[in-house]
Amino acid sequence: MPRHLDQVLAHAENQLASTGARRPTEVLPLYKKFLTIEEHRLRLQHQAGAGGREVCSRHANLIDVLLKHVFRAATIVAQSPDTGTGIPLALIALGGYGRGELNPFSDVDVMFLHEGKGRKVPAQLEQIVEQILYLLWDIGFKVGHSTRSIKEAITEANRDMLTKTAMLESRFVAGNERLANEFRARFRAKCVEGHERQYVEARMEDQAARHAKFGDSVYMQEPNVKNGCGGLRDYQNLLWMTYFKEGTVTTTHLVGKDWLSEPERRRLEAAYDFLLRVRTDLHYATKRATEVLRLNMQEQVAQRLNYGEPNGQLRSEAFMRDYYEHSRNIFRVTERITEQFVAGVATDRTRSLFSFLPLTGPEKIPLESFLVRQGKLFAEGRDVFEKDPLQMMRVFQLAQEKQLDLSPELEDLLNRSLGEVTRTYQYGKAPREIFLAIMSNKGEVGRILRLMHRVDFLGRYLPEFGQLTCLVQHEFFHRYTADEHTLVCIDKLDALARTEDPKFLGYRKLFEEMPDPLVLYLALLLHDTGKAVRARPHSEASAVFAQRVASRLQLSSEQRKSLILLVDHHVTLSNIAQQRNLDDPATVLELANIVKDEKNLNALMLITLADGQGTSASGWSDWKETLVWQLYYATTQYLRDQKSYYEQSKIERDTVQTAVAGFLSEDYADEIEAHFEFMPDNYFRAHEVPEIVDHLKLFRKFLENLASRNARPFTPAIRWEPFPAKGHTRVSFFTWDREQLLAKIAGSFSVVPLNILSVDTFTRGDHTVLNIFHVCDTKGRAVTDQRDFDLVEKTLRNSVEKEHLDLRALIEKARRQTLHGPRQDVDFPTLIAIDNKAHPTSTLIQIQTQDRVGLLHDLLTCLGQEGVTIALSRISTQNGAATDTFYVTDSANRTKITDSQRIAGLQKKLHSAMEAGTCAKRE
Repeated sequence: MPRHLDQVLAHAENQLASTGARRPTEVLPLYKKFLTIEEHRLRLQHQAGAGGREVCSRHANLIDVLLKHVFRAATIVAQSPDTGTGIPLALIALGGYGRGELNPFSDVDVMFLHEGKGRKVPAQLEQIVEQILYLLWDIGFKVGHSTRSIKEAITEANRDMLTKTAMLESRFVAGNERLANEFRARFRAKCVEGHERQYVEARMEDQAARHAKFGDSVYMQEPNVKNGCGGLRDYQNLLWMTYFKEGTVTTTHLVGKDWLSEPERRRLEAAYDFLLRVRTDLHYATKRATEVLRLNMQEQVAQRLNYGEPNGQLRSEAFMRDYYEHSRNIFRVTERITEQFVAGVATDRTRSLFSFLPLTGPEKIPLESFLVRQGKLFAEGRDVFEKDPLQMMRVFQLAQEKQLDLSPELEDLLNRSLGEVTRTYQYGKAPREIFLAIMSNKGEVGRILRLMHRVDFLGRYLPEFGQLTCLVQHEFFHRYTADEHTLVCIDKLDALARTEDPKFLGYRKLFEEMPDPLVLYLALLLHDTGKAVRARPHSEASAVFAQRVASRLQLSSEQRKSLILLVDHHVTLSNIAQQRNLDDPATVLELANIVKDEKNLNALMLITLADGQGTSASGWSDWKETLVWQLYYATTQYLRDQKSYYEQSKIERDTVQTAVAGFLSEDYADEIEAHFEFMPDNYFRAHEVPEIVDHLKLFRKFLENLASRNARPFTPAIRWEPFPAKGHTRVSFFTWDREQLLAKIAGSFSVVPLNILSVDTFTRGDHTVLNIFHVCDTKGRAVTDQRDFDLVEKTLRNSVEKEHLDLRALIEKARRQTLHGPRQDVDFPTLIAIDNKAHPTSTLIQIQTQDRVGLLHDLLTCLGQEGVTIALSRISTQNGAATDTFYVTDSANRTKITDSQRIAGLQKKLHSAMEAGTCAKRE
């Protein structure tokens, strides 16, 4: 008997023996005290570094000791006064408790087994059961329980797979041991034998459904420790299936039978122990049964598990890298064995374990150094890669050319042969030519790279990518680890070759017209490699790695330049589109000077889409797509014909004015004249004739409001234009120019609340102003509800008419109403950059900070109070992070803000404005 169990038993004897024949519930404080002391000891052992299995096993032992005492006391109390004999009853542990693995706040699942023949349970037995359950509930345990005869238990097990699985791990705890043994024997005879195929198929179906439910990837940013891919349940699922032959729940019986090697078994056991330890720590940290490793918990767990900060890494990143590696080990083995089950065949050796599988048939078709059966590649011999290492690359090319998968046995052999991928191999001509051919196969690359990565071949051949393996991206935007994000991006690019989605047909056309996608695929494969060395910005380091790979793969000079450009600027198109004035020719010229030609621009467009979609589900919005395409079309026009582009960008006011007049009645003549006299040039660059016509009609509405009997001189004329297909609504405001107008409008949107996507301000020389906002609802959809329109207009009307009306109370109310929204787990770093070089006439203020309701209102209020005029802004909100760019001038003289003291003061005030609230949503 283990020493720790001796100590627990001694403590129980000392503390609980005095309970005598009293009802367990009558001496509840004694049981609670006993548990409190022992659970504290367990926690100390966990903190001292005890293994996951060790702590869980000791916790199960502790509950055993408690239940034995409670069972004995309850049985004595319920004994018949006439006979004085007990009732044949066995207390059986089920599920994880039956397995002897119990995390601190896991359910305690038990079954009370009796000899009853009918449905009615004897009164004495009910009394025992109630005494035990009441005590467990009063202590605070979450108990799963049932009371059954052996016959009832067998019937229920064959009716429900989950019940059968729980009973599969049943273990005798207290009472009549003969009854427990009889149940085990009958369970095996009636629930296992003859049910092997049915059970294994059900378990495989359950695993596939579970994986789909919890993200279908090992590399989730917030993994489910119990149910996710490579989680505890995958390991347990494997053992449950093996039980149906061997009758024991261990991995030992898989070794030496073509299922597992001994090194694999050790890695599998180490991974399971690690995940149990993580789950135990999560339970202790949250004081409940927690399964998801949230971002805001990862740093805490890492610290409690004594992780340091190696090579400048955050301890949470070092911890999560270990987590993914262990989880991947479980996933790989369980998936490989499951695939063999799915194939429905067995080898001579594996048949001894799963006799219900038929022997492998002889229908293997030779293919070079390999064999093909049922759509999978098999090695012709175990020494195929030792004899000719080139075949390691060739097998992936065959999988691509013939649309084949790798058999589990071949995957295992590839993984064991990685030592053949030497430096000489990495620089070798033959492997290089095959690899480049694979990477040039449009629409067919992602699946093969995943096959390579699954056996660690890809990172071995390209060490620059290998550095990303299981690298956690502990920040706002990414949902996956760096390696998984990269492969998802390539999957998204592949999908364009076949998409019929109208939203993506423009991208598909670009992809189809690209003669050779090699450089594009390589750029995506390498675009985040700089993250492995924690470079800031990572794109520059990624470009250095890309240069190294280009040299090793002996790309042509033109290919090298293109690859390095695409990697170095893989976020440039997106950033410019979201943060800069797209109606300014200087913006287009800047991007054109970077990309050099249309080929690079097209490739960058495709990378922008794939990277955005591969970041997270919310990483690519309709609004972002609108901006990106606008910049793309303008830059394409410039690259094709610079003279034509500049001619079109010149504002021929007389021509436009004549066209506008043609759409309006003659009584608009004076208003048209004033509009074209007083509006700035950038207004006419930004708007087509139909839009200018609408603005003049809006101005007429503003004048009519002024002339009405109930005139409200400061109330704007407002026009709402929803664009559901593009995911936004354009809202135009025409009114007198005045202080804090933009802040009041932004605050009015916050009250709903609505997300603000962009703000354009066009001030006329007659002191009127046209403000154009693009907004969407909190789910990224166009605003179409009349009630939202009315609330914004009512709030704005009150705000402009009552000079000192404070909107903060209304915004705070909206904030409280949206607290049920997305959780914010990571503190996003606040950054403020003030740039006087990027634009000839405006100062650019770029702000990154954590999002919240009312943030833009606070920022605009601050800028207005500091005497800053906003000409244009670009607002971006993603995953709880706000990235805003403002084009501003000094209100006093309409020039740039260049004084260093004023800039420092402005930064300080903006920091204060951003810290004014702590909520997690936004306008």
